[in-house]
Amino acid sequence: MRALEGVVPLITFMGTGFHDVTMEESLGLVDEYVRSGLPHRIFSANVACLVEAKDDPFMRSFYKGCDLLTVDGMGVLYAGKLLGYRFRETVATSYLTLRLLEEASKRSYRIYLLGSKPAYLRLALQHIQDRYPGVDIVGSHHGYFAKEDEPLVVKQIANLRPDILLIGISTPLKEQFVFRNFSELNAAVQIGVGGTIDVLAGVIRLPPPWIRIIGMEWVFRLSQEPRRFWKRYCRTNLIFSFLVARECVHRCLGYTSQKVDHA
Repeated sequence: MRALEGVVPLITFMGTGFHDVTMEESLGLVDEYVRSGLPHRIFSANVACLVEAKDDPFMRSFYKGCDLLTVDGMGVLYAGKLLGYRFRETVATSYLTLRLLEEASKRSYRIYLLGSKPAYLRLALQHIQDRYPGVDIVGSHHGYFAKEDEPLVVKQIANLRPDILLIGISTPLKEQFVFRNFSELNAAVQIGVGGTIDVLAGVIRLPPPWIRIIGMEWVFRLSQEPRRFWKRYCRTNLIFSFLVARECVHRCLGYTSQKVDHA
């Protein structure tokens, strides 16, 4: 982890270190990063991401190198509380993005959107223009470019020098993209936002608050794209449940592998 050590608690949960920040604190940090002009990466991790990172050295290393890594989903928050790690709240990058768009015109943020299908991206751009007037979208590109076209995409972003780059590409492709191009992108804040561009386009819906509170975000997401996610969610949820149960047993036996590093 970079940048925030010694500032806020860093909770290491199931091998991944999370910064224990609130939404308001995250917005403040984004503003600090933008004003610094230096590249920073902000990501969030949910149950599926945690499980994938357990067996993927690249993902573990990538998350460790994030300037800000937040909890995405009540499943992680509730499991942490069950094991004694009291995350204050979830800060999914999808909701962080919506808040940033609300603040963007006030703070004169220059934003670039990368990701989604071309048609969905166009819808998202129109939605932003209609719902968030005054937001400065300096450029955009869909997420289905060929590998050989990546240097051209990176060059376009770098030439525009956005304050905030929203990367709506699936895991682990967005992490690999940022890893390869972090310094060359010339973007002060690089945020992995997953399917948020599709949300902005209106083709994917975020769950209502009550579904989030009971930790069923994944069911709501699965209901919208069952073919894409059913295998992934079934596998990762089962593994996560097993890992939490095993940790509970270890605690009963007086052993734990988790830790909290406080400022």
